[in-house]
Amino acid sequence: MTRSSRPGPDDAGITLVELIIGMFISTIIAGMTAMILINSWQTQEEVTSVSQSTNTGQLVASVIERAVRNADYIDVSADQSTLLVQTSLGGSLTCQGFHLTTSNLLMAIRSTPLGDPTLWPSWKDGVQPQGATPFLTRTGNTVSYAFDMTTQSAPVHFTGRAALRSVSTGQVRSCW
Repeated sequence: MTRSSRPGPDDAGITLVELIIGMFISTIIAGMTAMILINSWQTQEEVTSVSQSTNTGQLVASVIERAVRNADYIDVSADQSTLLVQTSLGGSLTCQGFHLTTSNLLMAIRSTPLGDPTLWPSWKDGVQPQGATPFLTRTGNTVSYAFDMTTQSAPVHFTGRAALRSVSTGQVRSCW
């Protein structure tokens, strides 16, 4: 007798073992896909955090440098955490003050009471000292700064310096 090539009643469909193996392989593929998506999402959050911190740090550095370059008078506090600047910019930017705390940068302008710097309004959060390096140092008519911007991963480091374009009078004027 010859064997028929037609499937018999017990050859139709898939077996339980085939179904279990197929589900196992599908579960592994779905798990790997989920891990890739989660890792991509976390990486995107870190990149966004670093990018935002970099932009904020560049803004802080730019404002400090602009104030110093246009200054008629500058003063750095003895603890090197506060910078007082009288500029030639005019308006509310004539008098500017910057004070670094352990977690943010405070800023005062002409309309702000310029008494105790720790009472100035918060300007930028996430700005912190760069280890033991002082925030500000003054050498003649040049001010150097160093600070870190916090991120979800490692901090972003900023350092720079700016020099007065005009000759400092060395005398406190109407600002302070």
